[in-house]
Amino acid sequence: MERLKEIVTIEGTVKLVTGLHIGAGNDEIKIGGIDNPVVRNPITNEPYIPGSSIKGKMRFLLEWYLGKVDMQGGKPFSNFDGSKEAEVILKIFGVSGSEENRIGPARASFYDLFLTKESRKLLEERVGALMTEDKAEVMVNRIKGTGENPRHTERIPAGAEFKFKLIYKIFDEEDEKLFEYLLKGLKLLEIDGIGGSVSRGYGKIKFEKLKKKTLIGKGEEDIDLEKVEL
Repeated sequence: MERLKEIVTIEGTVKLVTGLHIGAGNDEIKIGGIDNPVVRNPITNEPYIPGSSIKGKMRFLLEWYLGKVDMQGGKPFSNFDGSKEAEVILKIFGVSGSEENRIGPARASFYDLFLTKESRKLLEERVGALMTEDKAEVMVNRIKGTGENPRHTERIPAGAEFKFKLIYKIFDEEDEKLFEYLLKGLKLLEIDGIGGSVSRGYGKIKFEKLKKKTLIGKGEEDIDLEKVEL
């Protein structure tokens, strides 16, 4: 029987270095409207960052970093093969319900990220009630050197800040050692980015004021991702 030894939280803020687009989907495109709207809170209508976007991109990056990507299937790594790399991925992020679970529950839980009060106020003052910008893009005709087929994408502007929180559960000493890979994942997110169109400069982020807190041991310390080695 496994017993929960410690619960660790990482809290801080995520600052957008460049505009961010995490799509909500749009079945009906209106003339003069936005082709690609951002995901919004259905109650407040404020843009936010789903925790699933952070979790999914971090898992994607760590799978590539640890060499656990199946080039044929293209699906998330899910089979425990006894390797250290498999243990890192599956213990941190968990396995699907269709797979045999021999490693216990997912250690990391990711929360949705909502705007800080300061950013909400600033965005309302600077860009209006929607708190987003309309980014127009075109396809360039290589022969004529002109833009064609304009497309409008909704983005959360650079400079916006979101409250960040995740929880990491520790059952044994191996889980304590794996915590370092969680920090590597955060650093990889800073290097690469989140959301859509990262290859075009969208979604660059910066983690700020990160703190590690232990709920059972009641300890607290600052986290400096600059010191995390890859």
